[in-house]
Amino acid sequence: MKLLMTPMAQEDFAFWRRQDGELARRIARLLRRLRDGDSLPAQQVSALPLRLQGLSSVRLNAEHRLVFERLRGRIVVHQCRFHY
Repeated sequence: MKLLMTPMAQEDFAFWRRQDGELARRIARLLRRLRDGDSLPAQQVSALPLRLQGLSSVRLNAEHRLVFERLRGRIVVHQCRFHY
């Protein structure tokens, strides 16, 4: 699958690379799994509510989420920081 990141997601990922290398590595592993089509554990992925329908999130820690959507052979990452 092709992995695309919005400008906001790119900024978020750059922030984590500067501030928290361990979390940046975890995000990179998740992105590789998504790109390669590997399934993520069901307990980690949750669909977002009504107004954000079609988006999914993975909890990075208590405050931050990786928000993405699957579109016809592509994964679009919308954010890697904060709560949706």
